[in-house]
Amino acid sequence: MAVKVPMPSALDVEVAKRLGLRPDQVTRDHRDRLLCQLQDRLAQVPVACDREQITRAPARGPVLLFQPRETVITEAGNVRTRDVGQFAGMMVQDAFHKAELQAARRKQPAPYTPGQVGIGRVYRDLFERCETSGLKLSQLGQSGGGGGDGTGISEAVLDDMQQLRRLNRRIGTGTAMTVRRMRPSRRGGTATRPARNISDLRLVHMFCVDCETLSAILVAHGWSDRGESKKILQRALCAALDRMR
Repeated sequence: MAVKVPMPSALDVEVAKRLGLRPDQVTRDHRDRLLCQLQDRLAQVPVACDREQITRAPARGPVLLFQPRETVITEAGNVRTRDVGQFAGMMVQDAFHKAELQAARRKQPAPYTPGQVGIGRVYRDLFERCETSGLKLSQLGQSGGGGGDGTGISEAVLDDMQQLRRLNRRIGTGTAMTVRRMRPSRRGGTATRPARNISDLRLVHMFCVDCETLSAILVAHGWSDRGESKKILQRALCAALDRMR
């Protein structure tokens, strides 16, 4: 009687490729070893940066390098921009950076306007500051304002929460991708993982805060990663970002 050999998973195939093994040789120890290698690689500070001042941090994620510059006025009254320091600067790569890099590789224009990028990053910063405060937007009306005396929330936190609530209202309760408006053959999904609606608020949060690409957002909601679906999602995201401004 023939014994059916299970097919290796996509993860095991990738681990085997990176470690020089056969897929059927991959064990849990091999997976853990590769994960440690990837985490160590993410933690490294680029050689162009000041490694004595920047700590290793695996959770930082992919970064982009830039040359710090300053604008000065010369003795003749001319405005000059010059490089500053001997090291490059680094910043964490977000979803807007990823989209711009992909467009540049394809020699296409930037997919988002400076205004859309700016408000998206403002939303991210507001959300992260509100999260670290330990309070939720639902508590905004229950907590009294205060001056840091322990009886209420600070004015800065209160202002952040009010701004975040205003932006959420501007995003609205609409739906970026609706299952009923797309044929099953075009939206993807399976019987065990059907496609789900993607709300405007969820789209903005996953893209701006979680730094997920449009493809990842589609897949996370059971949709196929089709060019047409990504275009629909991008139009909805641009519209939401414009409403937030």
